[in-house]
Amino acid sequence: MEFKITEEMFDSSLVNKGDISRILKLFAKIEKGENITIAFLGGSITQGCNSTVPEKCYVELTYKWFENKFNNVNVKHINAGVGATGSLIGVHRAEMQVINESPDIVFVDAAVNDDEDYSCKVAYESLIRRLLASENKPAVVEVFMTMDTGLNVQEQQVEIGNRYNVPMISFRDALKCEVEKNKMKFSDVLTDEVHPSDDGHYIISQLLVHFINNIYNNDYKKREQIKSLDNILDIPCVFEDRYINGKIINNSSIKPEEILGFDNYDEGFQVFKNGWKYDGKIADHGRLFFELSAKNIILLYKKSVSENSGKISVKVNDKEKVLLDTYFKDGWGDYSATEILELSDEVKKYKIEINVIKESIASEVTILGILVS
Repeated sequence: MEFKITEEMFDSSLVNKGDISRILKLFAKIEKGENITIAFLGGSITQGCNSTVPEKCYVELTYKWFENKFNNVNVKHINAGVGATGSLIGVHRAEMQVINESPDIVFVDAAVNDDEDYSCKVAYESLIRRLLASENKPAVVEVFMTMDTGLNVQEQQVEIGNRYNVPMISFRDALKCEVEKNKMKFSDVLTDEVHPSDDGHYIISQLLVHFINNIYNNDYKKREQIKSLDNILDIPCVFEDRYINGKIINNSSIKPEEILGFDNYDEGFQVFKNGWKYDGKIADHGRLFFELSAKNIILLYKKSVSENSGKISVKVNDKEKVLLDTYFKDGWGDYSATEILELSDEVKKYKIEINVIKESIASEVTILGILVS
């Protein structure tokens, strides 16, 4: 790579070294000859969007370093990057895509997909707590990417990271020290307003590798007993952990009380399989009716640039809740959207009714699932 990462950039990227005991346990596991699993949970950057080839995505570069460095064991990696998804969807898909694979370390990237809305703060804290408290007790590293303006929401995520003393690495802060000296612009290593170029992917991978390698070289002592803090759920929240037990329910886990015009959509969109799809060319009316028990309910649906994407009205317990347009007019592409329907501190029974609005065109609507916690 032509891009030269300076020592100042490495130093600036380290927001918090944090409690490294779980990373040390990862090294101890490798020393015993046990295989390891590393996971990356994030949005389109993690997915590898706009790297020229998949092998130049930061996930693959970081994985390859682990594989080469620790070639005495098998290194498995999980790329749980899903475009245009932040913490709210992330915490609900974490079990399915990450936790069930028993990772030893998880890198979490949500600083440019989340916003300053309170629900994002709660979702991110729920996600960090859930990962740290999961059965395999993985190390968690927070990763902060950047917009071409230098903006992200890392401050609110740093506040959460500090509460649980997790390691945090900032791509934004590494670049910022060079930007402030007019040696570069953020856009120099981005392909658009947010997605890194190959150089950008290389930089963030090197920042992560540099951090992990420093711990291995300077902090890890072979056969030394390692103590780690595992009572994560005893630590008071910064915001809330409302979604900590979140999951996605779909046609594989719930049967609608009534289904009209919709068919099972097992093929799905992105990683969200087994939803329901309405096609106005086939049916005159679309209706889904569910009964379920939960504290919190969030609708997961497909937002599409297709002009025949329809509108839906959603009722909760027989009361009109929201009118949603699934058409993403003049948008950059299809994505998985959410709508918070109910938030409660206690489990309640809910009736959820979704009706497709009749229009002059034959519309389509895709319901990807229901997020519950």
